[in-house]
Formats: sequence, structure tokens, C-alpha cells
Amino acid sequence: MSEDPMIEEFFSEVNDKYYPQVMEGLELLESANLSEGIDILARPLHTIKGVTGFMAGFEEASHFTHKIEDFLKKVQSGDVESSSSNITLLSRGVNMIFQVLEQLRDNSLDEEEEAEVLGLISTASQNDAPKTEISGIGVEVTTRNEVTVIHVKAPRVHQETQFKPIISAILAVEPGDSILLDLSKVLTVGSSAWGTIASMGTTFKIAACTLSPDAKTTLYAWGFDQTIAVYPDEDTYFTTQ
Repeated sequence: MSEDPMIEEFFSEVNDKYYPQVMEGLELLESANLSEGIDILARPLHTIKGVTGFMAGFEEASHFTHKIEDFLKKVQSGDVESSSSNITLLSRGVNMIFQVLEQLRDNSLDEEEEAEVLGLISTASQNDAPKTEISGIGVEVTTRNEVTVIHVKAPRVHQETQFKPIISAILAVEPGDSILLDLSKVLTVGSSAWGTIASMGTTFKIAACTLSPDAKTTLYAWGFDQTIAVYPDEDTYFTTQ
């Protein structure tokens, strides 16, 4: 599927145009500039929904984007409360659009994760969103000098089952507090995982340390270092604070 010139042209547009727009919108959204953030997000999401609806093999991306777009509109109209948990869920859904696109291109759609996100959105739309519980699988959380340190134990962080424990641990921290991700045991981090974490970087003060060359390359290639500070190791982080 990825060898089709039209598909490659679309993904070039996604990477060069739509994704930067989305990151700008999410940053505004999570800095409490709700109206402007939603306005910026609406344009690329509407385009992605429309284009993928006519791309053979990418219809599911159009369907998923449509659901996220509907949730965006409900938050905008006030039908869904613009609480911190709902804004975080919206950010996750928006970032997951790009994950779904990549998975469809690789013929590896994670239908379970997609269903989970849509289920959470459906529940939130009914004003009965469940609280996120911290999963101890894949992470170990400690505190040092009033900073929450999340030690990631999974060697590869790509799929939802691998980065969900990180997100759960982040959501357990008070907004505005400092968080340090210890990635000393991680070999690779996928762009979708980085994107989900980075989307929370305006709500929480997130830094990462001890990145592998692959994890660091992906972080910088996608521009996620704009909301995630990088340090060579944990001690360096604390000596510079």
C-alpha cells in the first residue's frame, strides 16, 4: 500500500503540513486557549477525514477521524465539558489519527486500541467518563525532589499496550507538576507513542532522560522536543533544576 505514489504524496502532506498544524492546535488547547485551539485542529482533521474517505484501504481512518471530529465539536459547543480529563482524551484521540494512518499503511491496525479510545469518547460524551487507573505493568513510579520519575521498563514502546501505562502514570500527576521519563531500559519509541506523550507536554512539565539513539532520532524528527525536554541522564536533570 505504501508504494502507491498518491498515498506517499498524501503522507508527505500529513507530515509536512497537517501534523504541525495539529501540534499547534493541541498546544493551544492544553494551554486553556480552547476556542483558537479547536479552530486550528478542525481544518486538518476535516481534510484528513475527507481525503482518506476516497483512499482505498484508508476508509477506517476516515471513520475514526469523523468520530474524533464529532467529539471536538461537542467540546466546542459545550455539549461535553471541557474538563482536563476530556481535553486529555481529545488530545489522545487526535494524536491517534496519525497512529491509525501509519498502521493502515503498514496493514497493522490495532482495532482493540481504536475501540478503546472510541469507547472512552462515547462515555465522555455521555458525561460519565471513567477515571484512569494507573497500571503498574511496564512502568515503575518514584518521587525525587518533588518530581515524579516514571521508569519505563518496556524495551519497545510503540503499541497502546506499551505506552498506556506511561500515559496512566502521567495522568495521575497534578497538572503543572514536573515529570521525568527514565528511558534507560527502552530501545525504541514509536512516533505515535511520542506524539501522545508530547500532546500532554503543555499540561505537565515533561522531560525525558537516557534516550537510546533510535528513541532520540524519532523524538527530534517529529519535533516532539518542543514539549519534551531531553537530558542525558537522571542526575543531570536534577542538577540543572
